This record gives sequence, C-alpha cells and structure tokens, in this order.
Amino acid sequence: MDDIDFTISLLLMANSRTPYSKFAEMFNMSVNSIHKRVKSMVELRVIKNFNARLGPNIFSNFTSILMFGVSKTKDPKSTIDKIGAHDNIYNVTQASSNLFYIHASLENINVLESLVSFIRQVGQIDELTVGIHSYPVVVNTEILEDISLSKLDYLIIHSLKNNSRKLISEISDEVKVSTKTVTRHLNRLIEKGLITLSINWYPDKTAEFLSFVQIDLTPSTSVDKISLVNDIRKEFGSKMIFSWTFGNLPNMLIVCFWIHIMKELQEIETKLMSKSFESVKVTVLLEGKNFPYWVDQYLEDKINEINAESP
Repeated sequence: MDDIDFTISLLLMANSRTPYSKFAEMFNMSVNSIHKRVKSMVELRVIKNFNARLGPNIFSNFTSILMFGVSKTKDPKSTIDKIGAHDNIYNVTQASSNLFYIHASLENINVLESLVSFIRQVGQIDELTVGIHSYPVVVNTEILEDISLSKLDYLIIHSLKNNSRKLISEISDEVKVSTKTVTRHLNRLIEKGLITLSINWYPDKTAEFLSFVQIDLTPSTSVDKISLVNDIRKEFGSKMIFSWTFGNLPNMLIVCFWIHIMKELQEIETKLMSKSFESVKVTVLLEGKNFPYWVDQYLEDKINEINAESP
C-alpha cells in the first residue's frame, strides 16, 4: 500500500461515491489503474466495504465521544467484541500496552454515564478518559433551512447502506422512481450533510501501521488548537490522518499518524517532544473493528415504518 492508495482511501472515507475518474485526474493515471488499486485494497480487506449512514445533521443532539484507557483483559479480541456490542459504540481499537480506544456517538448526552460504566466493567478498564469532541461552529442558514427527510430519502440511504457505490440506475430500480429523481434527492442529502458516505477501512493486512499520539498542552499557556493542528499537518504532511480535540479536555489533542516504518514514528515523537508541550505519548494501533450502532438501527426502524405503511 503506497501513498496513492492511502490518499485514495482517505478521499473515499470522506465520500465513498467519489468517481474514480477524479482520482485518475488527480494522480495522472488511467481510470482502470485506479480501479485495480481499489480492487486490490478490497481483496486485501484493507477496504472492508463501501457504506452509507444517516448523517449527523439529522440529529439535533448528536454528540461524538472518544474514550480510552488501559484494560486488564487477557483476551483483547473478545473484549473488542464485548465493548462493541453497546448500541452507542461504533469502533473499538486495541493499541500497544493494552490501551483501548473506543469511539461512540450519543443521541442524548444523558446516556454518557451509563455508557462509561458499561465500558469500565466490560472492558476491565479502571481509569477511563472521556473526551467529548469539539468542532469549530460553522452556521450556514441556507443549508440548515430544511434538513427533514422524506420517505424516499430514507429508502435511498437504505439502498446504499452496504454498497454506497451502487449505480443510480440500480437505486432507481430498488426505490421505484426515476434516475433523475434519485439524483436530485441524493445530491441534496450530500449537500446538507444528511448522509454519510464512507468506507470501512483499516490497514492491518499491510506492512504499514497506525499510531495515536496524545499531546498534552501546558495548562498555563493559551493555544489555538485549530492553528496547532494545522501546523502539525503542515510539518508532517500526509503522515497525519486525523486529529481530535475535546471540549471537556481543553489541554489535550490526539493525532493519528500513518507510518511506513518504526523509524518514522520515532522521528515524529522526537520532533513533537522538542516542542513546548507538557507531554507526548505514543501508541501503536494493533487491531480495530467497526460495529453497527444506534444510527443504523434508527434507519432500520424508519424503513420498517415505511414498509408497514405500504399497501
């Protein structure tokens, strides 16, 4: 898996319906070459599927959480599955030193306390750090004007849930409307953030690996975390994949890096430790797994309601 494969994966994570012709133009390659690259990643199970979900903009109180802590488990694989059984959890990853990262989303923040108790008990994690994701607030009244979903919108999202690259004509046949109508509805869903089009991706079958780096900022200094993230991205380029900041943990930043060899990670650690951070903690991700969660069940319930109303 090279840098081109990696970039294709990132772009498919952002929108799994991105035409391969766009990638071909971006990398000055043929569409067939792009197709072969994606097919190879699918065969290696680096890309496990192309999927669609209801977008977070549909839910007024949608909250994303990242939790982590060291587990006492002696059976990490089983523990991953046990934690992932909770309705609010969509990803569980085991890292070095038996550190577990748990990604969750809440429809109501009031369930957080019971979720934390569940993870501590099932995951055998005594000390669990809970980070509530913070995002820059961007208000676009034009986009927020109408975020309601019609029956047809739900049917289109459901049609794409296990194959988000499905042809418009195939969706049209399934939902029994014209291709023009499907295109219009799908474009609106994407534009307003009412659908999430992504891939289930994890490079555990390749030589490369992922690392989460926890950066603790000095409490006495005032830092613009958005600017800091941008500076780190400028310095490390495509090695940096994601970053998370937290509203309830103002002095913490977690950054995910994609690494070819251990020496690269050592260099990243050395450069970060040379800066004026309070501490830098590096972990290597060993195994991760995605799970269906309440957003998926919400869609299934809506589809069942629609089917029940049909003559």
